[in-house]
Amino acid sequence: MTIDYKQLKTLVKEAMFTGGGVNEPSAPEGIPHRMPAAETEPKDQDQGTEEANELYDVALTAREATEQLVEALDDPIFDAAYEHAFKASACLRRVLNSLEESGAHPMPQQRVVAPPPNMQKYAGGANAGGFAGGMGTAAMGGDMFEGADLKGFGSGIATQSAHAKAAKDKGAALAKGDVLGGVDNRERQILLQIEDVLTDVAEQADLVKYRPLLKTFLTQFLAKIKKDPDVQKSNDDEMEL
Repeated sequence: MTIDYKQLKTLVKEAMFTGGGVNEPSAPEGIPHRMPAAETEPKDQDQGTEEANELYDVALTAREATEQLVEALDDPIFDAAYEHAFKASACLRRVLNSLEESGAHPMPQQRVVAPPPNMQKYAGGANAGGFAGGMGTAAMGGDMFEGADLKGFGSGIATQSAHAKAAKDKGAALAKGDVLGGVDNRERQILLQIEDVLTDVAEQADLVKYRPLLKTFLTQFLAKIKKDPDVQKSNDDEMEL
């Protein structure tokens, strides 16, 4: 029996490209290949304010120089100088965080210090997620209601893209139950109403103008909550765990 290689080649090609062959596209005919979603998040280099980003670069250079000085002074002979240099490094860490709160958006390789707790995604425990402004859970203990939570209230800035990203992340965390998992439906309605009220006010008036009034109210509100026996008991239970 002779083999017709040309005919065999034709049959192989038909099997490969038609009738569900291995080389046939899996998508229906006429439907383009599925493409990944467009990247809507602005690039790191395009985020933040120009002035704050420039100041962040200067502060970062100073921080790196201070770290080199701390390392060079690591000798018992220079204990006093070492202590001063170490304190300077800590101060520059706070400078970097403050500039980020004021609108700077560092590149990934420029993040050389830990962000403050209110900027950390999971700083407040399993129920806080970091999107509750540092006040989303009693797991942080009674000190979470101190005025320190309002330090610098309204002094920083948030860009439109940063606001949108925070809202998107918070929505995802809410859907998964990572945030406000222990809140009942009535409380959720109150939170929505508060957000709506503040949003409407911000649209019509200048919230910065009423910042002292808001801060006074929040300070008194947190002080009142801290004295709530149920809150104190919840904090004690969390600490025991």
